[in-house]
Amino acid sequence: MDATDVAVIGAGVAGLTCARALEKSGLQVRVLERSARVGGRVGTDLIDGFRCDRGFQWLNAGNPDVRASVDVAALNPRPIERGMVLAHPDGYRVLQGSQTALIAAIRSGLGQPQDIARLVRWSDPLRKSTERLLGGADMTLGESLDRHGISGRIREEVLRPFFRLAFADEDLRTSYQFAMLSMQEMVQGMPALPALGMQALPNQLALGLENPVEHGVDVLGVVRSVGEGVRIFTDGGELQVRAAVVATDPVNASSLLGLGTPTMRGLATWWYSTEIPPTTMKTPFVNPIGPSAGPISHAVVVSNIAPRYAPAGQHLVAACSVAGPGTDAGTEPEATVRAQLGQMFRTDTNAWKLVTRHVKSAALPVSRPPLILGREVDLGDGLFVAGDHRESPGIAGAMRAGGRAATAVLEELGQPAKP
Repeated sequence: MDATDVAVIGAGVAGLTCARALEKSGLQVRVLERSARVGGRVGTDLIDGFRCDRGFQWLNAGNPDVRASVDVAALNPRPIERGMVLAHPDGYRVLQGSQTALIAAIRSGLGQPQDIARLVRWSDPLRKSTERLLGGADMTLGESLDRHGISGRIREEVLRPFFRLAFADEDLRTSYQFAMLSMQEMVQGMPALPALGMQALPNQLALGLENPVEHGVDVLGVVRSVGEGVRIFTDGGELQVRAAVVATDPVNASSLLGLGTPTMRGLATWWYSTEIPPTTMKTPFVNPIGPSAGPISHAVVVSNIAPRYAPAGQHLVAACSVAGPGTDAGTEPEATVRAQLGQMFRTDTNAWKLVTRHVKSAALPVSRPPLILGREVDLGDGLFVAGDHRESPGIAGAMRAGGRAATAVLEELGQPAKP
């Protein structure tokens, strides 16, 4: 038997969180990672001095799971201004992130007076405890809006763009309960970007490990045997351990474990540099019309929020497209993207330079109703699984799943957990 107690396969946020908890309790842990960096779906490419996150990402710096797992202050989070700018062809409308601002927008012409009462009833779960919120029957966002009679401009030009921004939802099929829980966290937390990019988050987790992450290790299979631990087959040989945690992305986890693969959402993110920022705002600009106005769902001047995302004298714009049902991410022509951004920001984009583009066909799991939190992480006979697909999509969900997997491993091995 190898001296290693536990092998963690995958150095994403869930795997790193799990490994740190296991090491803290005195176990010998090896983290095996196929790629040359840590972070999985959370990462940043440094290109010509620009920090381009791998997708349209942000960190809830006030989330309890995040604060328990990393030194948030060391990440130097730069707050994103709450709300969004509706970049309608007829003019801008700024919606600050509060119910009061939304009601004011309805009164100014975005909806009918009766929409106010309907929205208050629709958003009632935001004012409930988690237990009460999850106590009722779940449904899709579309069904929830239908049930409360919410239609017209408030639905299509405000709520739908927000769902694209927050959940990459193009079909209103996200779990209503998940959406409400996420919105609660947004209200109570602090949406932000780490000053040096999202890669700073997994980097900090990895630096806290006693044994460095082993990069370039491709795990080909795992086999569990009752009473004999787990055998791990890699491209470099075989490893036998007391327990193994598969913390890869959902697609690879399914391949290794034979689990069902959750539906994944596709995103494409375009990164442009410009000497003159199209706005000084730190709020996302959203497309309130939908695909008829162009493929871009939302865009933001990232360097307004976190100046070190761009070199001195330069600015960085991120624009995101959300793959619709039955379509692939990133199929839109660059000329179309550039033209739409010119319309959204009311500026000439001809001088903008394309820094890079990230296309991710499996950017994040879809949370469909009924909402199931806390999916099983112990698969038996020393084999465990972690990832946001076992909790809720996103960084906090990945951290919770990693922590739960570590607790389950410690219980299996009879090792006391340490706070």
